Amino acid sequence: MEKPKLLIILQNFYGFRKGRLKCPVYNTSIINRKNATYSRIVPYLEKDFQLYFSECTPQIAKDKDTKFETDLDWVKKALEYHEWAAVLVFSAQAHKAVDDLGFVPFAKLPHPVSFKWRKQTIVDITKQLQDKLLITSQK
Repeated sequence: MEKPKLLIILQNFYGFRKGRLKCPVYNTSIINRKNATYSRIVPYLEKDFQLYFSECTPQIAKDKDTKFETDLDWVKKALEYHEWAAVLVFSAQAHKAVDDLGFVPFAKLPHPVSFKWRKQTIVDITKQLQDKLLITSQK
C-alpha cells in the first residue's frame, strides 16, 4: 500500500545548486538529512508518509541567511501538485503565504531551527496525522 503524500512548506531552499528550483515540490532524495531543518522533521514522519517539500520561492539561497520574497504562484503550484493527505507549514513566511492564498493547512508550525521549536512539536503532529489517517481510513 502506498504511503499518504504529505507536503511540507518551508521558507526557502539553500545550498550549492545555483539559480532556481525547477519543480515546486521535491522529495527526500535531494535533501541533506544532516541539515538542521530536515533532521528535525524527516525522522518522525518518513515511516508513515511520503514526504514532499516546497518553499516560498523557487530561488535558491547561497546560505541560510539569504532571504527572498514569497512567490505566491510558486506556493500555489506546490499545493496543487498532488492531492495531499495533509499539508504542514513551517515558518512565519510560509504561514503568511498560505494565509494569503486562503489555504488552511493541517498545521502551522514554527521553523524547525527557531527558538520556538521543540521536539515534542513534531512528535505531537505526527500522532495527530496518524490519528487523522486512521479515522479517514475507517470511513
